[in-house]
This record gives sequence, C-alpha cells and structure tokens, in this order.
Amino acid sequence: MKKSLILITLSVLTLTLLPMGGTVSHGVSPAGFGGAPVPAPVLTPPCDDGIDSIGVCPNTGCGENGDALLNQAKNRFDLATGSATMTLQQMRALPQPLHWNTGQSRSSIQGTGREGSIVTVKGFLLKVKPEGGESCNCGLTRRVDTDVHFALVSDIEDAENLSITAEVSPRVRAQSHPGWLYKDLKDLESDYVKVKGFLMLDTKHISQGHRLPGERANHGLQRATNWEIHPITQLWICTKSKHACDHGSGWQEVP
Repeated sequence: MKKSLILITLSVLTLTLLPMGGTVSHGVSPAGFGGAPVPAPVLTPPCDDGIDSIGVCPNTGCGENGDALLNQAKNRFDLATGSATMTLQQMRALPQPLHWNTGQSRSSIQGTGREGSIVTVKGFLLKVKPEGGESCNCGLTRRVDTDVHFALVSDIEDAENLSITAEVSPRVRAQSHPGWLYKDLKDLESDYVKVKGFLMLDTKHISQGHRLPGERANHGLQRATNWEIHPITQLWICTKSKHACDHGSGWQEVP
C-alpha cells in the first residue's frame, strides 16, 4: 500500500513540473531573448553589369554582404550648411561601440554631435592616399570614381596612428568639385588645412559581434578612431603661418 501511494505521489509531481505540451522550456522564444525580433540587416543589392561610372552607381552601393546604410552615409553629397568647430582631440574622444554588425540600424550613433552632424576641423595633412574599389562605389576603380583618403594630425611630426581620417568622395567631386582628384590633392601633403563635412562612423572597421555567412572579419586601420569627416564638402589650405590661420587670416579655399 505504501509503495502504491509513493508511486502515485511521484507521478503527480512529475506532471505538475512539466509545462503544458509535455516539453521543457528554456525561456528562449523563436524571435530571440525577450521575444523581440532581430531586424534583418540592410545589405547592398548585387552589382549590375551596366554600372561603369559613379553616376549610375546607386547610393546604397552594391555587392555581396555590403552595408547599405553605411554606404548611404558615405555617399551623401547634399550641401553642408553651417557647422560646429571640432578639434582633432575632440574627434579622438568621441565614443564608439566595441562591435558592429553589417547592415544594422545606425540610429544609435546619429544625432547632434554624432553621425550626420556638420563639422569643421583643422590639422596638418600627413598623408593623401588613393582608395580602390569599394562597395560604396560599386567596386569601380578609376580614380574619378573612388575616394581620396586624408590623414590629419595635430603636428606634422605625429605618427599616422594618431591621425583622423577625412575623405573626398567621388559623388561630391562630380557634384561640385571636379578638381578634387588624387593627382592634385597629393600636392597638399604636409600643408595645414581646414576641412568641412559630415561626421561619420566608419563601422566597416569595427569588429562584428555576428558575421554574415561568408563574411570576413573587419579589421581596424592605422588611425586614432573610426570617426571620420566623410564626405568632405569644403577644403581650405593655410597660406600664412599656422598662428595666423588659427586666428582667421590666410585661408584659401580649394575649388
């Protein structure tokens, strides 16, 4: 009789502890922790065979596993009216995330004093480099269709790992500055310059928390931060001493 009572009690306890449906739940919904769906990444479309110049490259860029939202930030060419002055040190101090997944929403890094803000910075132009084919420019490789990379530093003797990046884009070049070609801008190396443009976080060089199928790991560049001026919309060179230019005299705009 005692054995029968023990068996009945154990059976009742077992049925009570099992959830409805007879399976054990681990607290994870199909959508993810907390039941919140994970937004799909916004990726670039495939490149069409007919894309042979920047004028027919979509502003999302194209190619496999490209970040369409990052490319749209890079590819703006609207007029930058007004600006806030920033120092290179202030740009170095801007916070940036430890990880970034390709195609994720950029709302967390946008706003006043963040991505999309118009800023003006001054510095010595340590290096001018031509860029190659990129997803934002549909993989095009002609110099007229690619970016020019500026490495800006506080002192001309500074190492490149202390630099801030500013980029001349082919869309701004085509829209309003046809003379901003690498062969001409290269001559400005070592000059004291002032650039105006849009703050942008180059998330392509921040390691991913989760990689897409077939996606390579992102790697950092030799610079102080992934915050950039991208694209540059106005450019000036100092024709007098740094002291004079810092006090408003001696700037000459590069058309």
